Amino acid sequence: MSEPTSAPVNTVTWWELPVTDLDQAKSFYGAVFGWTFTPFGEGYEGILNGSEMIGGLWQAPEQATSDGIRVYVNVADLEATLAAAEAAGGTVKNTREEVGGDMGWWAQIVDPGGRLVGLCTDNAAT
Repeated sequence: MSEPTSAPVNTVTWWELPVTDLDQAKSFYGAVFGWTFTPFGEGYEGILNGSEMIGGLWQAPEQATSDGIRVYVNVADLEATLAAAEAAGGTVKNTREEVGGDMGWWAQIVDPGGRLVGLCTDNAAT
């Protein structure tokens, strides 16, 4: 098993808000919470609280916005966690993908009830 990352493992360390209008959402959340934003790929804005990137806004199809906030759980071993999810009756929506900019990797699982849960890690595949 890989060594734990600097972020606590098995805890939510990232979240995303699906929105249909990025500009409107940036205006709203900036006014309400004082957040600022940085482009992070097509249709995606990183949310900054001061200088710390704490989450993201993503341009979603209208039906996806009813899904609510997406969370990402930091794990020590991404592939072992994907295998455990399948063994427990869930499915893997997508396997390891690089976030980019030396920010680690992510994947997504779906629990037996149909809820999407993201996974993230700083650890390379073993």
